[in-house]
Amino acid sequence: MKVKPFITIMRPANPLFGSLTAIIGVLTTNYFIIVNFGLIRWTIPELLIVLLLTASTYIFMAAAGNVVNDIYDLEVDKVNRPDRPLPSGQITIRQAKAWTVILILLSLLFSVFTVPYSFIGIWTVALAAIFAVVGLVYAAKGKVMGLWGNFTVAISFAFGLFYGALVTYLFIPPVIFVYFITAASVLQGREIIKGIEDIEGDALRDVQTIARKYGIRKAAILAAICNIIGIVSFLTPWIANMLGLIWTGPLYIILVIPASLCVAISAILILRNTEERAARASFFDKIGAYLGLLTFLLGSIFIII
Repeated sequence: MKVKPFITIMRPANPLFGSLTAIIGVLTTNYFIIVNFGLIRWTIPELLIVLLLTASTYIFMAAAGNVVNDIYDLEVDKVNRPDRPLPSGQITIRQAKAWTVILILLSLLFSVFTVPYSFIGIWTVALAAIFAVVGLVYAAKGKVMGLWGNFTVAISFAFGLFYGALVTYLFIPPVIFVYFITAASVLQGREIIKGIEDIEGDALRDVQTIARKYGIRKAAILAAICNIIGIVSFLTPWIANMLGLIWTGPLYIILVIPASLCVAISAILILRNTEERAARASFFDKIGAYLGLLTFLLGSIFIII
């Protein structure tokens, strides 16, 4: 049995990068309670352990969602992504289902290990389980749910922000909500654009994306609106700093401009030439999301030094 297909089907780059949301949630909230409440939750070694555990919980749960998504998207992927492990025959459906269970159990195990360090105690496991349900519901049924399905994947990706925050303290700083809106908006926009890009393959499974249900032009406009909301949210923490609220460190500004530009380019591309430029628009949204997470990370790291 080859190991590589089991790694590939997890699409590890996305869960790894997405785990930054949990790390950002921990670091940002940890800073907030220190400077505002004078409360030091952990020593530096304990903080590093918490970061590792929360990130691992996210990684394995998100990876499980990716596997389930490929199971339900098998017929679509035979058209759109024939090289993936399932449509190419490298992994059977039965093996993929067993792998999903293993990944979920690993995720919940890491959440159990987090309990001694977590402010919410055993509820940490319950929160991880909620994350699992949301992610797996989208993976299995989200695409046929139209707009709500797209919204579910956007929320599930950004869920790590709240998970990391609540592990740290029973309080979610305002900037975490802004980060959530940013990530959810940009990812929502990208999901809509992907629906435009994959419209032919989605027809095979009668996937009710915005593009198929309301038309490509309306989908493009909605995607652009989501991107604009994302850009405004990107800039909000920087504006808050200028107003003296000090939500992030000064390094935040380094990447927030290029991240916003990428999202803006995506909006322009999808509005100017929908189907033909959907792939490029999706790419720029993805880069914008990645740069956005790095921006949040830079801000959260700097402010605890």
